[in-house]
Amino acid sequence: MESQRILKLRSLLFLSFVLILSPSLFSQEQTIPELPVQDPVKPSLSKEEPRIFRYNRLTLQENPLRIPSAIPRDFVLKDSQLLYSTELKSERLLETRESILILKNANSKKFVEGYYEALISLLGHKILQSQKTDKKSLYLVEVFNRKTIAISILPGEEGTTVKLFQRSSGGF
Repeated sequence: MESQRILKLRSLLFLSFVLILSPSLFSQEQTIPELPVQDPVKPSLSKEEPRIFRYNRLTLQENPLRIPSAIPRDFVLKDSQLLYSTELKSERLLETRESILILKNANSKKFVEGYYEALISLLGHKILQSQKTDKKSLYLVEVFNRKTIAISILPGEEGTTVKLFQRSSGGF
């Protein structure tokens, strides 16, 4: 009986020490955890406002802010300036039948060719046809979900122009 009293007294004493020594358990102050620093928003390279033209299921954009949803993001080189984009929606909801994206970047034609060849082999896509000349390089690539992407690479004085044409469900 007396041992139970001593045990209760010890536990009460221990609990009071815990409460006295750690007041932060019941404090009203809130501490905000440190969040990781987010990447700053990259400004658009194009200083002009986008111009959008719509007709039924067709959307044309000059100086678009983002790439068409049907073109894989990896196919757009980093730091490229988007010049034009086109999307033709299908009869189904949220499905794009065809997309075109024209972009410009400061890299050489040889570098851009190497980028796309490495990307295609890395992602496991299949090159159906390729043609290279000094003036132009063309690739016809089969990607996932029955999509076909044609890549046209044109050298210029200030870099390279890349044209991407995507079509769903089969050939051209």
